[in-house]
Amino acid sequence: MATSSNVEAERKFDVDPSTPLPTLEKIDGVARVGEPATHSLEAVYFDTNDLALAARGITLRRRTGGPDAGWHLKLPHSPGRRTEIHAPLGQADTVPVELMDRVLAYTRGHTVVAVATLNTERTTYPLYQDDGERVAEFVDDQVRARVSLGNPSEQQWREWEVELNGSRLADDAEHILDAAEARLTDAGASPSERTSKLATALGDSWPRAKGTGREIPSRKGPAVVPVLNYLDAQVAKLLLQDAHVRMNRDDAVHQMRSLTRRIRSVLHSYRKLFKGSPVQELELELKSLAKTLGRYRDVEVLHERLRKDVEELPMKLVLGPVHAELDERMKVRTDTAMAAIRTRLNSPRYFRLLDGLEAFLDSPAIAPQGTGPARKTTAKLVNKAAKRLAKRHDAAVGAAVGPSRDSAFHDVRKTAKKLRFAAATAESVHGKRAAKLADAAHDVQAILGEHQDSAMARAELLKLGSASGAGNSAFTYGLLHAAERAKADAAQQEYLRSGKKARKLRLKK
Repeated sequence: MATSSNVEAERKFDVDPSTPLPTLEKIDGVARVGEPATHSLEAVYFDTNDLALAARGITLRRRTGGPDAGWHLKLPHSPGRRTEIHAPLGQADTVPVELMDRVLAYTRGHTVVAVATLNTERTTYPLYQDDGERVAEFVDDQVRARVSLGNPSEQQWREWEVELNGSRLADDAEHILDAAEARLTDAGASPSERTSKLATALGDSWPRAKGTGREIPSRKGPAVVPVLNYLDAQVAKLLLQDAHVRMNRDDAVHQMRSLTRRIRSVLHSYRKLFKGSPVQELELELKSLAKTLGRYRDVEVLHERLRKDVEELPMKLVLGPVHAELDERMKVRTDTAMAAIRTRLNSPRYFRLLDGLEAFLDSPAIAPQGTGPARKTTAKLVNKAAKRLAKRHDAAVGAAVGPSRDSAFHDVRKTAKKLRFAAATAESVHGKRAAKLADAAHDVQAILGEHQDSAMARAELLKLGSASGAGNSAFTYGLLHAAERAKADAAQQEYLRSGKKARKLRLKK
C-alpha cells in the first residue's frame, strides 16, 4: 500500500459561531484570496484506551470526504510543525500496517480503537502572494464531535486554521503565520490552546503530554532536573527511531543503538541522584537491547569496511572470490541479526522496557543528592568521569602491544563516550564549558572508534585467511590484515596527539 508524507506548519484559532470572516486580503504577504471550496468531512480518530498516542502529540485518523480522504497519521516534527503521513482509505476498522509500524513504540501491543468521530463542514480559502504562488490556506471549520471513549459525549464548535503551503516551510515564511494571527485575533479569534480537534473533543480527558512539565534547569536548582530533561528528550528520540528501524530506513539501527547507549550511559553516570533499583534494572535492559541492535550494526560496519579495504588494493593483489565471499558471509549475519531485532522490537520484554523508562521519568525516586545544587553536583559527577578517562588512558598506554592493548584502548573509547554523554547532560547548567568537554570526548570516541573497527576487521580477516579452503584468497586477506594493523597504529598515534584535552578539562563547581 502506497504512503506519502509531508511536513505541515499551521496555527489554530478558537472563534465564536457568529463571528464574521475577516478580510483575508489584509494579511501581510497575501495579495489575493482564491475562490472558496466547501467539503463535508468525517474523521474517525483511533488510539489506545489510555490515549497513548495523544499523550505523545500523535493523531491517527481515517477521513472520508474532501480532496485528502484516507488514513492520516500526524507525528511531532518541531515546535508548531508536524509530519503528516497519508495512506489510502482501505478498510474502515483496520489501520494500515505502514502506519501501525510507526506507532508500535507507543501502543506497545495494545489494541487501537475508535475513540471519537468528528464531522466537519469545511470551507477553504487559498491565499496567494503577488507572483500568484499559493502561500497558505485559511480554513473555516464547523465541527460536531462524538466521543466514544469512556462516557460518550457530543459537542460542537467552530475554529479557524491557517496552514502554510508545503513548499513554504522555510523559517522566513513564519512571518505569514504571524501576520495571519494578528489579523484573525483582531477579528475576534483567539489562538487555540489545543493542538488538534481531537484534543478539543476529548476536553478534560486529554492526557498530560509525556516529557513535559519539568522545571527549567538552573545552577542552584535541583541536580536531578537537567538529567531528567535530557532523558526526556532522548527517550522521545528513541521512540521516533523505533519506527525508522521497522521501516528499514538507512542508518536507523545505528541511530537507535546510539540512543539506547546514550540513555543507559546517562542513567549510569547520574545513578546516585536516584533511589532504589529501577535505574540498575533499566540499565541492564538497555544494555541487552543495545547488544541485540549491535549485532546488526557491527556486521554492517564490518562489511562496509572490508569492502572498502578490498577496493583500495590493486586488482592484481585481489586473489580468489574475495568480494563474493565477504558478501555471502555478511548477508547471512545481517539477515540473522535483523530477524533478531524484529523479534525483540515486537516482544513484551521490549514494551516493558519502554513502559519502565516512561514510568521512571514520570515518577523518579529521587535520592538526597538529586536535590542538591545542579551546578556543583553535576560538576562532581562529570569530573569523576573525566578522571576515570585519565586512568583508562594510563592503563592503555602501559598495556603490552597486541590484543590486550587493543582491548585497553577500547576501554578508553567506552569511557570517553560516557564522559561525552555526562557532559552533554550538564550543558544546561554549565554552558559552553560542558559543551567543549563533550566535544573533546566525542573526538576521542571517534578516533578510537576507528581503532576498534580495525580490531574487529583484523579478527575477521584472520578467520577468513586461516579457514580451510581459503586458497589464494588467504594471500589477499593477509595483505588486508597488515593494512588494518597500520590503520590501528595510526589511530593510536592520532589519539596520543589529540586526546589530552578530554582528559584534562574539568567543570567548575
